[in-house]
Amino acid sequence: MILAETWLVIFYLLTGIPIALFLFYGIVVVYYGKKRQNVNETDANNQAINFQPFVSVVIPTHNEETIIEKKIENLLSSSYPHNKMEFVFADDSNDSTPEIIRKSAEKFSNIRLLRFEQRMGYSPSMLAGCAAAKGEIIILNDAASFLDPSTISTIVDRFRDSKIGVVTGKDVILNVNEEVGKSESLYQKLYNFLRIAETNMDSTFYIKGEAAGVRKAALAKLQASTETFDTTVGLAARREGYKVIYDQNVSFHEFAPATHSGRIQQKTIRAAHLMRVLWRYKNMMFKRRFGKYGSLILPVNFALLTIVPVFVLFWFGSLIALTLLDFGIAFYVWVVIGVAVLALLIFSKRLLSTFFEFEYSLLKAIYQIVFTRKVHDKIDKVASTRRLQ
Repeated sequence: MILAETWLVIFYLLTGIPIALFLFYGIVVVYYGKKRQNVNETDANNQAINFQPFVSVVIPTHNEETIIEKKIENLLSSSYPHNKMEFVFADDSNDSTPEIIRKSAEKFSNIRLLRFEQRMGYSPSMLAGCAAAKGEIIILNDAASFLDPSTISTIVDRFRDSKIGVVTGKDVILNVNEEVGKSESLYQKLYNFLRIAETNMDSTFYIKGEAAGVRKAALAKLQASTETFDTTVGLAARREGYKVIYDQNVSFHEFAPATHSGRIQQKTIRAAHLMRVLWRYKNMMFKRRFGKYGSLILPVNFALLTIVPVFVLFWFGSLIALTLLDFGIAFYVWVVIGVAVLALLIFSKRLLSTFFEFEYSLLKAIYQIVFTRKVHDKIDKVASTRRLQ
């Protein structure tokens, strides 16, 4: 009986701490998320200035022969003045991708190919591409994400404000007619609401490298990036005193994975990168000079990404132990869990599957980082996200 009571206390602790964290940050996010987003507010004098700095769009490519022509067409459709813009492809492919880019570069003088003969991986390729970029503003992009004609202009316009170092945008899922696409679209809505709230608080932690702008001056001290480059850029910029904002008027289009296993693979890679980059910049946490970004946003995101999934795993283990030791106590817990799961299955099955896939991806990422020491930067992207239609 004493052993059962001990496990019951452990179970309550493992239940209470994550719930308290979710509730606390949830209330904070709702409060700041409901406030009017102020990223479009600029000084009236600045609005009158013809603000058109030279822009470099950097795109890492690895074996993109099926979509690269469409990608180039998409870039060339931008409404931003082409004489003030260049497209830098950082390529480490072993298929026909570089040849297709070279042919386009012969036709269009603002297309540049930065060619690597060995596999570099996403982050080193982006770092090299940004170092070679001539623009005052650098647009991070991806071969499989397609920009609206106005996207680059919208991003650049945010940099009228000298305090802004990074601008990130929203993902519009193209395959919402598929089950995984619907789930991903729901996830993106929640994710974007979080980014609005974090922007209103101080700066957002989550950067979408498929469509983001960075002030090149903010990268002056960035020498290396072995984790996800887009999030690294945001942390590096905030460390230099710039703000990192999400603007819902900046949008790009891409395909979500076609299968749940592909989605888990995609989120596992992303989660592993986020965990590593948070650990690299851990010295920014709880520092007053970084405002709410250092005191709240980074610590809570670190806890949600790394600590809460482990708590959830041990929570399930403690429930099993409690069931074996005293089924009478555990019975009521199982009833509550069953009712909650049933309610979600009835009212939001997609939300339930999204939560489980997300938590499983986090645990899988933790396992790969700690036990297998897997390197995620050179893993090929999910094939079903690289399609034309």
